Amino acid sequence: MYLNKVASHLNSLLAAVVCLSFFSCGSSSSTDQETTSQAKDTSANSKTVVQKEEPTTFTLPSPLQIASIFKKAGLSYFPNICNQPENASKYSSGKISQALNLGIYSADLSYCALNKQGQDSKNYMKASRDLASQLGLEKVFETDNLANRFEKNLSNEDSLGGIIAEMQMQTDMILEEHEQEYISATVFAGAWIESMYIGGKVYEKGKEKNVAMRLVEQMAIAGNIVKALKASEKKDAGITAVIGNITSICDVYKDFAEIKALANTPDDIDYNKIQISKEELTKLTAKIDEIRASIVKG
Repeated sequence: MYLNKVASHLNSLLAAVVCLSFFSCGSSSSTDQETTSQAKDTSANSKTVVQKEEPTTFTLPSPLQIASIFKKAGLSYFPNICNQPENASKYSSGKISQALNLGIYSADLSYCALNKQGQDSKNYMKASRDLASQLGLEKVFETDNLANRFEKNLSNEDSLGGIIAEMQMQTDMILEEHEQEYISATVFAGAWIESMYIGGKVYEKGKEKNVAMRLVEQMAIAGNIVKALKASEKKDAGITAVIGNITSICDVYKDFAEIKALANTPDDIDYNKIQISKEELTKLTAKIDEIRASIVKG
């Protein structure tokens, strides 16, 4: 067995995700004082996706939060892992493809910004603006001069978090006005996939054990992504494929030996004792790689 203490102590990112079931790629473990404290620090940056057709609210973290969790776990910066910014021009096959890749660029932008890669951050900001414009979201970057403020605060993580929170708020307002809230959930799906992809690649290159642990922990978010997407599946036929992709990642995770063994155990299971093998983790990252490749090819 390769990974110890994987799933119990969920950090602020997972604490922000509500109503999840561990065996549908979620976690029902209790929240301790440290997790609660961390959640207070980052909850302002969490995205809440409200679907009008169903009385359900889905709380999702921002791409910057996910990147921050991985960085604190030892995520190193490696050039050429992210989707190339110049690829933005080829995503013209529909709103779902554009939204997924906007999410991917959001995660790439966060990864570069947190690692203080100034020029790369600017390049990904431009790519994000280009795709956002195709989705009718150009006003997001014009409001309060958010894009320029982002570039000026690349060395200030707290300021970046606030600026990204503003971007999310503006995005949600525009999408709600045009009854396109499903775009928000699709963007996040792309951001989550890219964050998992980056974490997997950095783990493969640097072998940071803590990054590997975070990869498994992030599976708790997958169930909420699927729920958010299913709530508006009728809005666009392309959403069904996105749901299938996230679900296929869940299926790999649920096939882990210890996850299967825990399926019928009491809720008070000690998740600190969960162990995931290196081979199982490789299967998970391989599935993520496959799905991510299908998205970025356009």
